[in-house]
Amino acid sequence: MQRECASRQPVVGAKALAQGVKMGDVGISFRNSTGANAFTLAEVLLTLAIIGVVAALTIPAVVTKVTKDQYVVGLKKAYSTLKSVEREAIQEHGPTENWNLGHSTPQYDPTKDFEKYFLPHLDVLKNCGSDTTERGCWAEDVTDLNGSWVFNLNDSGEVYRFITSDGMAWAYEDATYYVDKSAIRAIIYVDVNGLKGPNKYGRDVFAFSFFPFNLGIKPAGSYDDYYGQSRPISTSDVNSSCKIDTSFHGQGYYCAAKVLSEGAMNY
Repeated sequence: MQRECASRQPVVGAKALAQGVKMGDVGISFRNSTGANAFTLAEVLLTLAIIGVVAALTIPAVVTKVTKDQYVVGLKKAYSTLKSVEREAIQEHGPTENWNLGHSTPQYDPTKDFEKYFLPHLDVLKNCGSDTTERGCWAEDVTDLNGSWVFNLNDSGEVYRFITSDGMAWAYEDATYYVDKSAIRAIIYVDVNGLKGPNKYGRDVFAFSFFPFNLGIKPAGSYDDYYGQSRPISTSDVNSSCKIDTSFHGQGYYCAAKVLSEGAMNY
């Protein structure tokens, strides 16, 4: 007895295909080795289209989260670096309230304080100092969370700018504003990914306040200067700063304290 074929579907030869015979004309469908129906080309294309749509919706969110996580890691490292430098400087010069910090006057260069107390304990890769003609140590423009321009620290002769060996960009700015015994002596800025974008408050740019008479170095958003006295900043004020709100300028300045407290960039 002649053995029956496992599949009764007609076979199209090379000659027929060469003559333009379509598979559908002879009832051809794709089958696997067991004879079960496999996916059609249309089904495969539809599946790929769905995957593409889902990827387009989810990948940006995943990338954003990964980027935020990198900023958080950078901020933690920056704060750890500052506190380590502060401890070493205290070991060398004694308590910060006893440091001989110069008063901010037109005759005094406040960046000399930084050179004396902080700079020797930092691993500096490039030093632009306070020379406004030196570039390449700080981004030309910094914006807030709203995307509004905030400042260009390169144009101030009272800002000390440098890059550390880990690629972070730093700026030390006098903050006494001609007031002796000001609670905040200086603002220390860090751009955790160097000169790369977005150069934005609350994303890759953060600030720290230096309170030499009682608190030392604290992340912006923890304490503020109130008529020469340090005072805690309320949680509501910090949360209000760490969001897009075009009715306020400088959004994102207080976010260093929020990120360090929560261990994440939840905004």
